[in-house]
Amino acid sequence: MTQRAMQIKGGDLLVRIAEVATVLGQEGREFNRHLVGQFEEWNRVNVKELIDAATISNEHLIFYEAVAQTLGWLQQIPVLREGSINDLKERLLHVPVIYLQVLLEARGGLVEEAGQRLIELLDQSKKETEVKRPRRLLAVIAGLETWSRVQLPDVGPRGVLDLEEVQRLALSACGRARWTALAPLKMYAIYKLSKNVVLPTFRGLFPPMGTAVSRGIERIFGFTLGESENDYSISRGLHLRLADLAQMTIWDINSGFYRLGGGF
Repeated sequence: MTQRAMQIKGGDLLVRIAEVATVLGQEGREFNRHLVGQFEEWNRVNVKELIDAATISNEHLIFYEAVAQTLGWLQQIPVLREGSINDLKERLLHVPVIYLQVLLEARGGLVEEAGQRLIELLDQSKKETEVKRPRRLLAVIAGLETWSRVQLPDVGPRGVLDLEEVQRLALSACGRARWTALAPLKMYAIYKLSKNVVLPTFRGLFPPMGTAVSRGIERIFGFTLGESENDYSISRGLHLRLADLAQMTIWDINSGFYRLGGGF
C-alpha cells in the first residue's frame, strides 16, 4: 500500500471515529440532562435540617448531594405502600436523602459504623415506604465510608471545587479508583455545567467505569476494560480523545458509552 493510500485510509478512519464520537456525545449529553433533572429534585429537600448540614458550605453540600445521588443509582426504586402518594420523583429521592444523612453523620463523627447506621435508617423508613436494601449494599457502604473520610478542599477562585484535587483525596481514602469514588465528580460537574458555570479542563479526571460503560467501549473498540488503575488510564485516554474530536465533554462521552452499553 502506498503512503498516499495509507494517509487517505487513515484520514477516513479519523473522520469515522469523529462521527462516532459526535453521536456518542450527543446521546450522552441528552442523558446527562436527564441526570441533572433528577439531581435538581434536591431543591425540594431542606438539607439544612439534617444533622451537621448547617455548618457546611453550600458548595460542599452540593457535592455531598452528588455523592448521595450517585449512590442512589445502586438502589432499586422503592415501592410506595397502597394509599401513599404515587410519585416517582418522591421515590427516586427518598433513599439518597438517607445516604446524605448517613454521610453527614459519619463525617461529623456522630456514628462509628456507616453501614450499621444505614441499615438502621433504611429499616426505619419502612414505616413510610417499602424500601429494599440496595442490591449492591456493600458498594453503597464503601462509598459512604470513602467520602466520610474525605476533607473537601476549599472552593477555588472560580467558585467551584478543584475536582482533580477532590479525586486525589477520594482515591487516597479508598485506596484505588472505584466507581463510588468517581461518579460524584461526574454528577457535580454536569450539574455545574448545566448552570453555565465555566469549569477548568480537568484532563486528569477518571470518568467512572461500570458494566454498561465497559460494554459500550467493547462495542466500539472490541476490548473490555475493568477497574484496574491501568484500565482507568486507558479509559481516560479514550474519553479525552473522543471528547476532543466531538468538541464535547468527557462526561457526555461517558454517558454515551453508558447508553451504548445498555444503561438506562
